[in-house]
Amino acid sequence: VGRLLELHILKLVALYTVWVALQEVSLMNFLLVLLWAFAMPYCRFRHMASCLSTVWTCIIIVCKMLYQLKIVDPSEYSSNCTQPQPNGTNLSPEELLNSTLYRGPVDPANWFGIRKGFPNLGYIQVREGDPGCSGSRGASVGILSTLLAAQNHLQVLLLLVFEAVVYRRQAYYRKQFQLVAPVTETIFEDVSREQLDHGLLSCAKYFLNYFYYKF
Repeated sequence: VGRLLELHILKLVALYTVWVALQEVSLMNFLLVLLWAFAMPYCRFRHMASCLSTVWTCIIIVCKMLYQLKIVDPSEYSSNCTQPQPNGTNLSPEELLNSTLYRGPVDPANWFGIRKGFPNLGYIQVREGDPGCSGSRGASVGILSTLLAAQNHLQVLLLLVFEAVVYRRQAYYRKQFQLVAPVTETIFEDVSREQLDHGLLSCAKYFLNYFYYKF
């Protein structure tokens, strides 16, 4: 299991990072996609991509959490885009009315992947006249809203931490038992093409190596 994780944990990190970027299309996430797009074809850059992704993900999380502070008021700098004339666009009047650009004030921070508040918490309200729990409940809602605003990138960060744990565990295991790190990215190092016809076990090991190499 440890060897399988060592071989494929980096691919899982890259895949999930791209999935998060597709869920939240923004400039900050585009940098993550660009980083992994250059790193995956070249093995020598993968470790550097992992380190840079960790730093950049932490920056995104901090920015998202700071943006939830009460002192940040997007209404002060949000603005509407100028609606084009009917003969100056191919959009129908209904599409213009439903467009995010013309429907209301646009927060420029949204293009960077930062949003104010979390709409799914709209049903949580603190009852008036309940001084015993209003403060604690309001603080809990604020913390929960902040965490939910950055939940996808928190998951990416946890996956990056898990990747580091896998590599450290494998390095410790080899050092403890005086083992040499494998040269090739295969599961069974003692099986090659010449040993394919030495039995069913050797054949199964070879094709498992071939499958994971292709994957």
